[in-house]
Amino acid sequence: MKTLRSFITVGGLVSAAMLMLGQTPTASARAVIDAGNQAWIDGTKAGDMKRIAATYTEDAVDCGRAGECIRGRLQIERHMTTQLESLGRARSAAVKTWGSTEQGSFVYEWGEAEATYSGGKRLVERYLTAWREQPDGTWKIFRNMVIPDK
Repeated sequence: MKTLRSFITVGGLVSAAMLMLGQTPTASARAVIDAGNQAWIDGTKAGDMKRIAATYTEDAVDCGRAGECIRGRLQIERHMTTQLESLGRARSAAVKTWGSTEQGSFVYEWGEAEATYSGGKRLVERYLTAWREQPDGTWKIFRNMVIPDK
């Protein structure tokens, strides 16, 4: 059932993003999102999962490649900490935004994130992220999902 919900969510977000092409995010939204992506790069390399988790809303949902989803910023941070314990800190990390569009209080962003770990393990994951504008004008991750290869 969780997988079905994940696919429905992915489909909805992809459909929404496709319908809104051409609405370029404002410069202020883009700057905050770029800083959030940099927080992922820096946090992955430093082993600082709090830095990464701070980019998520309290009610965020983060979904992995297999469709498993984690709800809430605290649970997302715990999951990231478990991954850190398994993989260690990244030797290198990068985020490449392939596209983004803004609709109301949301920015939909898609691209690819990659990290290489000291044990030689390399992760390359395509993603679709919905950023939501906060009452203070900042942007945080509301929904994030890895797009599976198949």
